[in-house]
Amino acid sequence: MLAAFIRFWAAPFSTGPDVPQFWAFAKVFHDHGLDFYRFADASLPIFPYQGWGFLYPPVWLLILGLALIFVPPSLSSGHLIDSRWRIAEKFPIIAADLAISLLIFWAVPGSKWRKLLFACLWLFHPTAWYESAVFGQFDAIAATFLLASVIMLIRNKDRIAFLLAGLAVMTKQHTLIPVALMLVVCAKQMTKCRLLTNCSILVGVVVLFSIPFLITGNFYSYARSIVFPLSVPGYQDPLVFAFSGIGALVTQLHNSFGWEISGLLKFCTPLLVIALIITGILAFKKAITPLQAALIGFLLFISLFYRVNYQYLVIYIPLAILQASRTTYRSERIFALALAFLPATWLWFNNMPFWFNDWDPHFPWVNPILARFGLAERILPDYIYATLAVAIMCFSLMYIVLTFVRWQQPKDQSNPPSHCKCS
Repeated sequence: MLAAFIRFWAAPFSTGPDVPQFWAFAKVFHDHGLDFYRFADASLPIFPYQGWGFLYPPVWLLILGLALIFVPPSLSSGHLIDSRWRIAEKFPIIAADLAISLLIFWAVPGSKWRKLLFACLWLFHPTAWYESAVFGQFDAIAATFLLASVIMLIRNKDRIAFLLAGLAVMTKQHTLIPVALMLVVCAKQMTKCRLLTNCSILVGVVVLFSIPFLITGNFYSYARSIVFPLSVPGYQDPLVFAFSGIGALVTQLHNSFGWEISGLLKFCTPLLVIALIITGILAFKKAITPLQAALIGFLLFISLFYRVNYQYLVIYIPLAILQASRTTYRSERIFALALAFLPATWLWFNNMPFWFNDWDPHFPWVNPILARFGLAERILPDYIYATLAVAIMCFSLMYIVLTFVRWQQPKDQSNPPSHCKCS
């Protein structure tokens, strides 16, 4: 109850630039229906931030459309954000946020007190609170589907698992990387027929959500938003919002010494592809679990991609917490928990009152409450933020290496479900 209260308390009083932009996307979806992706580049006058396009699969769009039904008279612009819309937009994110704690409670082995302990590590995680209740970004929804998929694999419900994996991919497309590594681990034990069935389920979910938006002829617009939404590699300004270790380091060196080294960032994508191939081979050969595979896949993405936003980190945090509860290695448990809570330090390096006061209506009376928890109005030197991004990258890469060389699981824990025939 306390965890739900602190989320719903902050929801109407705080916001970020994504919240009014999401309102505009919902309005355009209501006005243009399945032809939405033709206008997803945010060039219409209704958008408070021109050119800030909708670069996501349809699941979040459908949720936004549903949220607007409950508050049809709400208004949102670049500076005025109706509190009704703040609550309506954040409600499904907070619901997913709370669902993650229930999934962790369900999947953690041992006593109820042990289950409750690990569930509370998510419920009271500062990053989880900020992303769902303050910022209003929807990565917790993708995290819910991905975590549920992993848990279904643990419980030998592989068909449901890949259905949920498809929903994760159609919420945030970069979850395809951990899903692919999960599939590699499962391929070791499943028959070809069963593996093909599960792949068909995964692809079927993608097709099912995509076809309605393609029948209007928006093939290019849809592909531009879903498959090719990437920005051109470049310096990560401002550094306070940069969480790519490589991107932050290159930017800090450029800002400090004037070196023109942005060209290095164009190698991040091929480096990530090579690393994924190597990791996939190791995942197939080594004794790791689908949970470890999903965690490794996402850590590899945030470590080597040239642009990582803070909300991306939400997806790996519950995976790390669950892995900490299930591992047989004490060192892995400590490492996974450290990795899970490292991003939370950013909240104390950031100007938290900004999110409560920069858009109308604003709520300055919240500032003293935040100050009691050390969440003051501050902006630190850029090297602090670059150091944090590099630290997350280094911890992530260290975890990946140690998983393959030290933290492999016993055979009875690492094997995904095996099936002798299709049924």
